[in-house]
Amino acid sequence: MELLTCSEEKLELVFYYKKFFLTSLSGIVATIDWNLRFRTVHAVWNNYVALHKHFQESSIDNERDGKERSKYLGLNNMLTSKDFVFNLGMLYNILNELSDLSLQLQKRDLGLAKAHSMIDRTVRILESMIEIHGPKLTEVNLANEEMVFKGIQLHIHKSVQKINSRQFFRSISNNLKTRLFTTQSSHVSNASSNLFKETYDQLLTDLNVFDSNAWLDNFNIQYGDDSIRRLSQKFKVDEISAVRGFCEFKDTRDENIEDLKNLTSAIKTIAISSSECERAFSSMNEVVSPKRNTLSSEHISSLIFINAVGPPVEKINTTKWIESWIKKGKRLATEENCPKRIKIAEENSYESLWNLIKIKNVCYL
Repeated sequence: MELLTCSEEKLELVFYYKKFFLTSLSGIVATIDWNLRFRTVHAVWNNYVALHKHFQESSIDNERDGKERSKYLGLNNMLTSKDFVFNLGMLYNILNELSDLSLQLQKRDLGLAKAHSMIDRTVRILESMIEIHGPKLTEVNLANEEMVFKGIQLHIHKSVQKINSRQFFRSISNNLKTRLFTTQSSHVSNASSNLFKETYDQLLTDLNVFDSNAWLDNFNIQYGDDSIRRLSQKFKVDEISAVRGFCEFKDTRDENIEDLKNLTSAIKTIAISSSECERAFSSMNEVVSPKRNTLSSEHISSLIFINAVGPPVEKINTTKWIESWIKKGKRLATEENCPKRIKIAEENSYESLWNLIKIKNVCYL
């Protein structure tokens, strides 16, 4: 019984969160954890019948006071509103797409060009949903016509506002375009937004020269060289070796060309999503601890780089660094007398035996 009560309370929290989310979603695309929001709506959708039963039984439970029963009656009336069900289905479709996009963008091996194509594809899907509804929205439209959803009778509730689906889908897609397809910070004025957009488009065009599938059959040998030069200047790598490596790449299509490694490695450091930046900040908190507050900026930068993009610990052979550390007389950072070696008192119980050994050695000599 306690487990059931706990589950019911969780469902109530999910429902309250869903109500709040309905009124605060539009226009805030880039700052939302879409996977969390989708799980919330997904929970309401899957537990719709259980929520209805819980609210209905609680509204007539004589062990509760009148105020609490009225609260559950109001929640049940809102839950069974046809407009609420419509909004639920529409949000399910939107958040399903945005949640999947969010998870894909969090992959550490994802490049900017591929991320751009993913975002563009999601925008086109959302725009197509204006005319062709997704599966959940189609289901709730049918439920609104029959006034029955998951076997529960629906009704009209005047206090529940139906969201304009066409306007909502268009608003989400427009926000994705304006907030994500640029190099501009979200905290910078929009006065020079065209410049940031042009910078982003040029960067994307330059990166696309690495996609051999987009090459023409008879392309010029100097194809893409200007893009490689711009990228080399942007990422501060040797321009001559990068162009030479790209020429070899065009001939062989081998992705492991030595002269291109510096440039391709630098390109991979571009942060695709805010989660990558958050991982870097988390790494800084781990590296710059109270016990390491004397590290120089250069050492901190190196440690953060290793923490953020380095291989797993089990793949690093640390033996040579440990040996070097010990040979330099270093000690643990927690050792209070670190600069001074601690002398261990010698055991003198075998001193007479040692003297005897010395005498015998002298005799043999």
